[in-house]
Amino acid sequence: MSWLKSLLKPFRKQEQAPAPEAQAAPPGIPSLPKEIAEAPEAKGMMAYFYRKWKDPAFLKQIKTLAAYMAKDGVDVKNSAQVKAWLEKNKAAIVAGKFQEPPADGAKPATYVKTGPEVGRNDPCPCGSGKKYKKCCGA
Repeated sequence: MSWLKSLLKPFRKQEQAPAPEAQAAPPGIPSLPKEIAEAPEAKGMMAYFYRKWKDPAFLKQIKTLAAYMAKDGVDVKNSAQVKAWLEKNKAAIVAGKFQEPPADGAKPATYVKTGPEVGRNDPCPCGSGKKYKKCCGA
């Protein structure tokens, strides 16, 4: 009779047993995709990154480390340089010395207005005689 039910509801999703990788993941942490889970390096840093990439604190830490790498002249697209920098600064990372982005020393430029702002209904500053909203403000 189960075949009859499947004929009556052809678009119903078939219930499948979850993959063994999905059962091993703790609640709240997504399982790894199949192509990544089978790789040997997936059990290390890549798996941790995949599970944590939506955490804002984790992303802030990654951006901070990337800023320090850029300050030291490391090309973040070159994995060999990144690994060497991480090994060199491993003790400082574990100690928590890279919590805030590096200070550049330069202050951001201040925006200074050169003249009054033109309102929508004011005459256009180009001299056409039209309202700003009909001429250059469109």
